[in-house]
Amino acid sequence: MPAQITTNSLVATTPHAGPTAHASFGTFVWRWLVLSVQTVAHRRKIARDAALLRDYPDFMLRDIGLDRSTIEQACQTGKPASSN
Repeated sequence: MPAQITTNSLVATTPHAGPTAHASFGTFVWRWLVLSVQTVAHRRKIARDAALLRDYPDFMLRDIGLDRSTIEQACQTGKPASSN
């Protein structure tokens, strides 16, 4: 049976996954795996965006309202430190 991947829920969607200890452990492992991959992808995106912004010239950073010291925070929160 092919794997069923959805964006709505991390609960196993296979028809044979009932409320057994084995299914609960499988669900736990699946959730951990998905969340781990999502966390790593999010951290890589922040690092990539911060590296890109560090290479921008000062006038471009000023145009978008960032200082060199606030690049990391802007990548993590999506907004510059001054607009908190």
